[in-house]
Amino acid sequence: MVSTIRRRLILETAELSLTLLMTQPVIEAFNVTKRFPDGTVALQDVTWSVLQGETMVLIGESGSGKTTLLRLLNRLDEPTSGEIRIHGRPVREQDPISLRRSLGYVQQEGGLLPHWTVSDNVTLVPRLLGWPESQRRERAEVLLDLVGLPLPQFGQRYPIELSGGQRQRVAFARALAADPAIVLLDEPFGALDALTRLALQKEFLHLQRHLTKTMVLVTHDLYEAFRLGTRVAVMKDGRILQIGTPSELKRHPTHDYVRQLIEHVFVSV
Repeated sequence: MVSTIRRRLILETAELSLTLLMTQPVIEAFNVTKRFPDGTVALQDVTWSVLQGETMVLIGESGSGKTTLLRLLNRLDEPTSGEIRIHGRPVREQDPISLRRSLGYVQQEGGLLPHWTVSDNVTLVPRLLGWPESQRRERAEVLLDLVGLPLPQFGQRYPIELSGGQRQRVAFARALAADPAIVLLDEPFGALDALTRLALQKEFLHLQRHLTKTMVLVTHDLYEAFRLGTRVAVMKDGRILQIGTPSELKRHPTHDYVRQLIEHVFVSV
C-alpha cells in the first residue's frame, strides 16, 4: 500500500498557484463549425479557449453541441471548418492516435475493457506507450490509491465486480495514468445515482485542487457545472452563449437563455 507520506508527496507535486498557471490558453477553437452528413449543424462558428490549470465545464441541453465540441479536441470528430489548437498546435496536424494517448479521456459509463482487470485497465495507455511492467504496476498502485481503490484489494478485479461509482473511479485513474496535461470528461457522473454522484463530485474536487490538470467537462446539470467548474460555457443550438465563472453567470447573465436557466435552477422551487 502506498504510504501516507508518499501519497502526500504525489498530491503536493502540483502546489503551484492557479493564478500563476491560468494565464495562457492551452486549448483553442477558432470559428469552428461542424455539419454532419445529414445536414445537422452541431456547432456554429464557435470561438473558445481553455486556460492552463482550469476546469472548463460545457453545459447545455441535448443537441447543444457540447459533446461534439469535446470530441473535436481528440479528433474523434473533425470540424467542417475552423481550427482547433492544443498547446498552440493545430490538432489536424497531429496524428490522431498519438493525440488521444496524450490526453486523458473519461467516458460517461467509464468505457472499461470488460475482459481486463482493474490494474490492466488503468495502465492501458502506459502499456501502449511501451512502459516497462514494473513502472506500470507502480503507476497503477499510485493512482488506485489516489482514487480510493487500493491495488491489493481491487487490482485483480474485473469491471463487472465493481459498482458504478467504482468503475468511474477506475476510469478516472486510467485517464491520469500517463500523466496527461489535459483531461477530457464526457458526462462522467451522468449515469450514477444521486448519492454516488455527489460523493464522486467531492472526490473530483479534491483531485482537482491537488493535480492542477487542465480539464474540460461536459454536463447537462447546472448544479454540477457550478460546483466543479472554474469557468462555465453555456451552449445552445451549437453556439456558446456566455462563458464565465459561476459567480459571474449568476450575477451578470448576458443572454436571456442563460438568465432563464439560472432562474429556473436557483430560484424556482
